[in-house]
Amino acid sequence: MTDKLWGGRFDEDITSEVLDYTLTTDIDVRLIFADLWQDIAHVLMLGKRGIIPADNARAILGALLRLWEKHERGELALRPELEDVHFNIEQMVIEDLGRETGGHMHTARSRNDQVSTDTRMYLRRVQLDAVAANLALVDVLLSFPEEELLAILPGYTHSQAAQPVSVAFWKTAHASMLLRDVRRLRGAFDRTDESALGACALAGTSFPLDRELTARLLGFRGVLSHALDATSARDYLIETASAFAIGGNNLSRMAEEIVMWSGHEYSLVEVSDAYATGSSIMPQKKNPVVAELTRGRAGRTAGTLVQLLTMAKGVTLGYSCDLQDDKPYLWNAIDTYLSTLRIVAGQTKELRFDSARGEHLCWDNFSTATELANYLVAEHGLPFRETHHITGSLVGALIKRGATLRDTKAGAEILAELGHPVEESVLARIFAPRTAVTSYTSPGGTSPQSVEAVRAELRQTAQGHAGWLERTRDKLGTAQAATFRAAREIAAGADFAKVLDTVAADLPALEQR
Repeated sequence: MTDKLWGGRFDEDITSEVLDYTLTTDIDVRLIFADLWQDIAHVLMLGKRGIIPADNARAILGALLRLWEKHERGELALRPELEDVHFNIEQMVIEDLGRETGGHMHTARSRNDQVSTDTRMYLRRVQLDAVAANLALVDVLLSFPEEELLAILPGYTHSQAAQPVSVAFWKTAHASMLLRDVRRLRGAFDRTDESALGACALAGTSFPLDRELTARLLGFRGVLSHALDATSARDYLIETASAFAIGGNNLSRMAEEIVMWSGHEYSLVEVSDAYATGSSIMPQKKNPVVAELTRGRAGRTAGTLVQLLTMAKGVTLGYSCDLQDDKPYLWNAIDTYLSTLRIVAGQTKELRFDSARGEHLCWDNFSTATELANYLVAEHGLPFRETHHITGSLVGALIKRGATLRDTKAGAEILAELGHPVEESVLARIFAPRTAVTSYTSPGGTSPQSVEAVRAELRQTAQGHAGWLERTRDKLGTAQAATFRAAREIAAGADFAKVLDTVAADLPALEQR
């Protein structure tokens, strides 16, 4: 008979090759905190309900608390021959207390509901960290100095110069995108923050569990009520990966602009030396490597989403080992996304924009031509479709002369020939990029007052998210502290029901949905 914890039915052990192929201990290191917290909550519930003898439960709690202290010191190592974090912790308890006592810990539980609960607990932390990192980058983007309200950049459509904008307008646009990423992460958190513990393998159990108690001890907002769904669901992982992939794409779009605009042909922005590297052969080079890697690593987060969708689509309800392949890819996406958010925040603080160069490009690229069309509508009473045609004719004629909108004398002559004379002084005013930027006073437009209004709105939204983040972290911290306080008191001999009834006041209530 094999000596594995599951080995009663088997005559021989798995080979070393099978163990290497199936073990997850290297991946499960991130779940140690969650597994120990979950074990403690489970044993507290077992003891209170009388499912296992109180003395055994107390002894197990004491062993788990010792393991937690060892983990806190960085001394708890998982043994690969024990396959995963769940068997490792259980075996450590059994080695401490003996099978007669420690063997009670896994009563009314399966690795199926364990792994789902552990992963949800870890993902909650990650999702909150991602919200915090996004909010930090949003704060950098919204903390622009007043002069950037009129620091001119060409705006682009179809990768062609379109209309002039300001640096502040560009920064608030990216902040607006990132705050949608925060909303997506909060939505994923909401679907993650449900306890699977007590679903067991897939069908529940005949033991009288209190799933609401363990959910509260673990800080969950609710219980996944259907046991088969609780152990089968991986949509919360896929939704999280989707939020990472979309967030990675948004960071990549910002990075693409920085890479493009920092090139000599644009010369609109300079990346700090601290976020660039040189060439091994060309001494003149300054390469925006952080922005380039931000752009490239968006592929990792997108790839993880595709991997998880592919993994889950062919698996029937009920646990299959296909599902253990979710974490290696997701862990990589987590590390990529969080590190990218943090380094992009640092890079963004140090960006230096060249407003004079931006204004020059706006003149040369006819970026304010729309302002003539708008002027002819407002001042001459012409329909916009006709003024669009007139302005297009002006641009075409200037190009043939090798001139730009800066050549207001030529512009006035051409418009007179077209039968729509406009004074040169008026053309000089309406074609000036700064005039265009300041005149777009519609909500969400480029004018300083419009941008300031959007900044105030985005700051208020960010503050709301920051408040939610603080409350949620406090809730999880409170639940963990209450769980461990109860475990220490009961391990020392206190009554299960009395202690748990007392700490219940500190535990978050479950949401009714």
